[in-house]
Amino acid sequence: MTRTTRRRASTGRRTSRGALSPEERAERLSTARQQLLDGVDKLMTADGWHQLITSRAWLRRYSLNNLIMILQQCPEATDVRPLSEWRNEGYGYMRKGTHKIKIWKPRFRKLNPDTDDGNDSTNGDETAEKTELSGFMLVPVVDVSQLQGNPAANRPTTPRPVELSGDAPAGLWDGIAAQITARGYRIERGDCGGAYGQTVWAERRVTVRADVDHAQAAKTLTHELAHILCDHETREDTPRPLREVEAESVACIVAAICGLDTLAYSVPYVAGWAADRDTARASAERVLTVADTILERLDQAPRKPATADADTNAINAARRVVPAAIA
Repeated sequence: MTRTTRRRASTGRRTSRGALSPEERAERLSTARQQLLDGVDKLMTADGWHQLITSRAWLRRYSLNNLIMILQQCPEATDVRPLSEWRNEGYGYMRKGTHKIKIWKPRFRKLNPDTDDGNDSTNGDETAEKTELSGFMLVPVVDVSQLQGNPAANRPTTPRPVELSGDAPAGLWDGIAAQITARGYRIERGDCGGAYGQTVWAERRVTVRADVDHAQAAKTLTHELAHILCDHETREDTPRPLREVEAESVACIVAAICGLDTLAYSVPYVAGWAADRDTARASAERVLTVADTILERLDQAPRKPATADADTNAINAARRVVPAAIA
């Protein structure tokens, strides 16, 4: 009885602030869904894909759908949280003229087979704790750029700041190499037929050019790991350009979060790379999932200082002749 009374009181407070009519609610949901579809369409352009890859380095806490929603409403977003979290960081109010960003949040309801009155009351049974997804609702979040105060002084640091040793983040090569060898591949440095790297499926061999600098070598090795984790060996019907877009996009996300900025020059031109929304969305989901998997395993791996390549003269000479091609 007590729980029912509190629920009724809560309903009264919502009504006093002005509940949405069914028509208004339907209009808001329709607008949100259209924003999501427009965002997926944008993924099929070079600028849209570049924006997705760039933002993932900052917005890893959100799903692909919500990431698209955020970028549609606030393209310059870099750090998005509920306003309550920002208040805990010392921010108080939003800037004049800005609006909260709406994203989707899952809504669950408890399952209790022993009761059929729809109440949420529990009796200590395990069954009372079971829940099921009942739908989604729109909830507000805020980007740091929308807040009053001095964001430059309070802006959170990069999610994974690292110390650079030479041209590549410390431990990046070793961490990526460990993930590749754990899947049964061996790694070599040598000729790749003009490319920066290659993976030979039949021989379970990954090769990275020996005459490139350490940053390029680490990024290329990440690119080849992405080919493996994106299942490009078995997805034979996937066009090669699409496979390269996926692998390079994963490499760019991982490199950016590890402190190696490759976004400005290594994201491929992808205008027209996907013919339809389903293809674009599926590839985007795959890219974000694989990148997050690699980063989680890097977080768990011990970091070692990057080692210098013995053939420094060959590296310097190669820089003058190697084309700026994608791995």
